[in-house]
Amino acid sequence: MGDHIFLTGFMGAGKSRVGAILAARLGRDFVDTDALVEEAAGRPISDIFRESGEEAFRQLEHRAVRRASEMPAAVISLGGGAVTREENWEVIRRSGTCVYLSASPETIFERVSRRGHRPLLAGLNDQERMARVRAMLSAREPYYRRADLTVESLEERTPEQTAELVMQQLNTVSQGRFTNRPHSPSS
Repeated sequence: MGDHIFLTGFMGAGKSRVGAILAARLGRDFVDTDALVEEAAGRPISDIFRESGEEAFRQLEHRAVRRASEMPAAVISLGGGAVTREENWEVIRRSGTCVYLSASPETIFERVSRRGHRPLLAGLNDQERMARVRAMLSAREPYYRRADLTVESLEERTPEQTAELVMQQLNTVSQGRFTNRPHSPSS
């Protein structure tokens, strides 16, 4: 296994919240590839989608995944569609362990309805949004299942509890290599 811990899963699965907690517990930096995309593009992801399209976003996303993999050992949150691209899997396999945070369509719908703007769900009513979540999750599930580990992200579980389950699974497959450490970010 490589040094990085990559978190994958659908939007709203908890990758950013769980990832930040996990990084703090492991004394690692937390890197969000969506933030790297926005930094490189100088504009929000919603603008990239609207002005340049999904393919332009995916190219920027791949560069962000590569950039994150070149950083010191970190917990890296991947965009929900990053693992649908083979070039991203090549980077992930070469440099780390991938954990799939799975969530039901209902949990995802609740979470994305409560929080921020999601470009792939923009302009949809609730019924259309739920249908889109189900369809996209179904299409992406085979890619997510390629992860090394899977942890359920449940509504009734706190992000802290989910992070603890991720650590337990990581330690099971790595003979205790991932332990709590004081956080000392490198940047």
